Amino acid sequence: MTKAELFSEYASYHMDPRNRIFHSFGIPLIVLGVMGLLSQVHLGPLDLALVVAAAVIAYYAVIDFGGALLCLLVFAALYAIAVHLPWQLNLTAFVAGWVCQLVGHRIEGTKPKFLENLIYLLIGPLYIVEEIFGALVGGKKPA
Repeated sequence: MTKAELFSEYASYHMDPRNRIFHSFGIPLIVLGVMGLLSQVHLGPLDLALVVAAAVIAYYAVIDFGGALLCLLVFAALYAIAVHLPWQLNLTAFVAGWVCQLVGHRIEGTKPKFLENLIYLLIGPLYIVEEIFGALVGGKKPA
């Protein structure tokens, strides 16, 4: 699927502005928590968070190079924070992020899109980063 198709499908489950607000907090908390927890697993000189983040950014680069660069900056910032937090706080961020997601979908009255296709677990962060960036630079919605 193309980025436009993926974003169109994702957006159709996130029409309510309250759901998008919950996602704007929830998705970064989930990414922060995942980064922190995965950083505890070392693979030689690297940790698993760096390996997973690199794979996700590589996927983003295939579907949207500009979005991949934005996510690289956001992921780097979240990683820099996460590695300095105790694992308990990273786990709390992860759980709180999912609570935000579920509350948002309860408000919207839709189920999370990733329940139909796991690729949307990866699309969510890209979509939210582009949505926030677009809002900051002139109100553009992700396309």
